[in-house]
Amino acid sequence: MAAISTTKQLLWRILQAFGITMLITFVAAFILSFIPVNTGAAPTPATDSIQIYITSNGVHTDLILPVKTPYIDWRDKINLQHFTGADSTFTHIGFGWGDRQFYMQTPQWSDLKLEVALDAIFIPSASAMHVEYIQRPLKPTKHQRPITVTPEQYQQLVKYISESFQVKNNHFILIPCKGYNTTDNFYEANEKFYFPKNCNYWVNKGLKAAGLKAAFFAPFPYAVMHHYR
Repeated sequence: MAAISTTKQLLWRILQAFGITMLITFVAAFILSFIPVNTGAAPTPATDSIQIYITSNGVHTDLILPVKTPYIDWRDKINLQHFTGADSTFTHIGFGWGDRQFYMQTPQWSDLKLEVALDAIFIPSASAMHVEYIQRPLKPTKHQRPITVTPEQYQQLVKYISESFQVKNNHFILIPCKGYNTTDNFYEANEKFYFPKNCNYWVNKGLKAAGLKAAFFAPFPYAVMHHYR
């Protein structure tokens, strides 16, 4: 009985330590998300500026870019033939980075399983890029925020996104037959996913890399969107 009691006490202490650690992490993340970086960037010239978007569904954020600019035609890297529902008239393309298993097993939030969510949060795991062709420019809303960027900022963002993909024979590696619909697909990605290094962290890091306004630390979607209200 004494051994059982000791074991229970040990488990309780472990749970307490874990709970305290998680609480400190969440509080720190909340505070740091309100600290802005790159706030002193120069105003964007109107003549050659490019409009991008950040979007949020309340949990996950994405970067939305024009399909074609003088600096890149994404169709050269993301083959339209992989997307049966998209064609050359589509104007924009969306990029998101996330946990590979979560992406594959959770096409709808109703499909979410507890073990998949816990694995995504606590266990460093393989990642994937979610790519979607979008038919027309987005309408600005509180969940779809436009950002005007310079050509230099845009090219830095393109570099950041491109380097997030795994490459084989100079091509991004498609994950076959895993898209949610006819206009999106998944590709193998670099780096491991875990909390707090998640989809929102990836978007925020991209904004930082491009010299755009961003949060100091952003594991939650509000931390990304807050700075573009």
